[in-house]
Amino acid sequence: MKAVPMKVIEHWRWRYRDPKTGKVHRTSRAMTEEDAARYPDATRIEGTRVLRQADDQQFPDTTPDVRRAPGEP
Repeated sequence: MKAVPMKVIEHWRWRYRDPKTGKVHRTSRAMTEEDAARYPDATRIEGTRVLRQADDQQFPDTTPDVRRAPGEP
């Protein structure tokens, strides 16, 4: 089986202004640019970038086999 490199995804904390109150808020968790698009005029907070790896391969669920007692079918 050939090794497949994992995809690297950038996550940032974001700053945005609440349109109702005018207050500036920061997201409580790091998120992708795509996720941050739902916040109005969101901007990245420098120094908060986190690189995460995601594996595109789908693995079968092996949990039932792992929990079987020896001798069970």
